[in-house]
Amino acid sequence: MDEIAGVLRARQGVEGPSLSSGLAGLAFLFAELERVQPQHGHRAHAKQLLLEAASAIEEDPLPPWLYGGFSGIAWSISRLGAMGVSSIEDIEEIDEALLGLVSRQPWSADYDLIIGLVGLGVYALERLPRAVAARCLEEIVARLEERSTRAEPGLSWWTPPGHLPPHQRAVYHDGYFNLGAAHGVPAVVALLALISRAGVAERKARELSREGARWLLANVLPDSPGASFPSCVAPGVPVRASRSAWCYGDPGVVLCLLVAARALSDRELEQTALELARAAARRPAEHSGVMDAGICHGAAGLGHLYNRLYQYSREPLFKEAATSWFARTLEMRRPGEGVAGYLSWSLPPGEEELGWVPDGTLLEGATGIALTLLAACHPFPPTWDGLLMAAIPA
Repeated sequence: MDEIAGVLRARQGVEGPSLSSGLAGLAFLFAELERVQPQHGHRAHAKQLLLEAASAIEEDPLPPWLYGGFSGIAWSISRLGAMGVSSIEDIEEIDEALLGLVSRQPWSADYDLIIGLVGLGVYALERLPRAVAARCLEEIVARLEERSTRAEPGLSWWTPPGHLPPHQRAVYHDGYFNLGAAHGVPAVVALLALISRAGVAERKARELSREGARWLLANVLPDSPGASFPSCVAPGVPVRASRSAWCYGDPGVVLCLLVAARALSDRELEQTALELARAAARRPAEHSGVMDAGICHGAAGLGHLYNRLYQYSREPLFKEAATSWFARTLEMRRPGEGVAGYLSWSLPPGEEELGWVPDGTLLEGATGIALTLLAACHPFPPTWDGLLMAAIPA
């Protein structure tokens, strides 16, 4: 851990101000390190990172999104402010800007967690009980209702072809229903439940969340234990089970369903989500499709999700799965390579084929790996994983 922190103090493999891949995300690591290693200067370093990220909001044109834009930086400021790390208070202009954005009809941008409405909802939840935050959430519920489509036996959210990368558009000519936590319906279901729990647009948000959960569960693949959910579905296109990951696959989906179940006090949905989670935890590692260690689609991400499931349920199965995936995370380290020994299996800049890339970021690289290891080794509840829809309500 000290080696990772030392390398990341020099910002190796981290670029820009954002939450998922830049300074705002890195600030969370040093804020968490402060909790376990006080008096080592981690708080001051986290504060400096956050100040630089905040300055970028005024200096550079940034998109509004949670993972790569100014709402994610503002979410970090608000979260870390509660820990005494940030002294930045003047982000009300961001609240107003986002209210104006989500009030636009019709909503033509993405609806998802990473670059869409759901991510903006995560930020607005953080800003409650401010009146402008409640109004933002009301508008987000309205926009999500407008974007929903009847899909028996419930509701779902369609991703049109214009929102797909070229390689997916070549297969899904008319678009698809996305079942991944990162870009699809599961995070919508979780967000709407959390909004209802917060008492904003309570009845409508609850109804939409339950209808979305019903549709998701209707798409569970028969006779496919441990890989119950496909990554996407569309008429006329064969359905395949997904890999195991946060971004796509059962672990990310079941966490979203469990968050929704707890927020809605829905005991039946909770039990269904846990049953699917148990099957996912039993999936052999060699069938998981995991190549690297990052949070998004790697071993550390799975370790963290199963750790969250264990903390909630106290079921030994989830503890065993978490321990196994964290052991794999440590085994994947290559001393002397990448960022503190870690490489990400992703697209190198300017390349068209996947390869090993040094990566220090929160979502796919060493920052996120370190955060999951800290969460596994210390009793402090993580402050950062609400961005994954992994913080199960008490």
